[in-house]
Amino acid sequence: MQFIEVDAARCKHDGLCVAVCPSGCLGAGEDGGPVVADAAVCNACGHCVAVCPHDALAHSRVPAAEMRKNIRSWPAPDVVDAMLRGRRSIRAYKDTPVAREVLAELVDVARFAPTASNVQEVGWIVTGDPAKVRELAGLTAAYFAQQGTRPKYSAMWEQGLDYFLRSAPALAVSYVPADAPFGAADCGIALTFMELAAVARGLGTCWAGLLTHAAKHSAPLRQALGLPQGQIVEGGLMLGYPKVRYAGVPPRNPARLSWI
Repeated sequence: MQFIEVDAARCKHDGLCVAVCPSGCLGAGEDGGPVVADAAVCNACGHCVAVCPHDALAHSRVPAAEMRKNIRSWPAPDVVDAMLRGRRSIRAYKDTPVAREVLAELVDVARFAPTASNVQEVGWIVTGDPAKVRELAGLTAAYFAQQGTRPKYSAMWEQGLDYFLRSAPALAVSYVPADAPFGAADCGIALTFMELAAVARGLGTCWAGLLTHAAKHSAPLRQALGLPQGQIVEGGLMLGYPKVRYAGVPPRNPARLSWI
């Protein structure tokens, strides 16, 4: 297959694919149909294929077999807004395990999160084994005990209370190459996608900031995670079924907003 192939019988020369190309890879030919202007700048985002309502364009780097039909309409704003406002950070979980199939679904959703220049370099380390989560919590606790920067949490750990990973039954950790210029943002967006997908499945989540910090400095923790060489942890998410359901939505500070 060439870089792009256009079905002349289907193409309506409406310029949609050219209009949405974010990199300037495509241009308009004399007949208004798409032509390759600069193949080197293509980042395989798939916009050109996805926008065509006539199924007239094929792209060598966007497998047609993996294209999915988009939904015809989005949920109503009040539904989405209520979900976003009503999400809570969950720190008390049931003992119910989170099935690997469910965790795999969350990763599958999270991989559709946008990344800078569509690099798609976010990697995942996931466990649904409470014993493994506790091992990672212990290594996080050991790091902070050595640093002396979380004495209250360290004392609680010694008493059998896990304030590092909250005795969550499952954990997802995101990582990127250490030199990724927007790696922290890419991981944060992907984790947010995962979090909302988890909430929709009845799960509770809490961001694992202490583990994320410890993993940047603790070799034993990175080894226990199985973090590949040259990669850096940029976020983590505790996962599990909440022990309680929140009936209310607490207020938030007013937005710090400037119109320009």
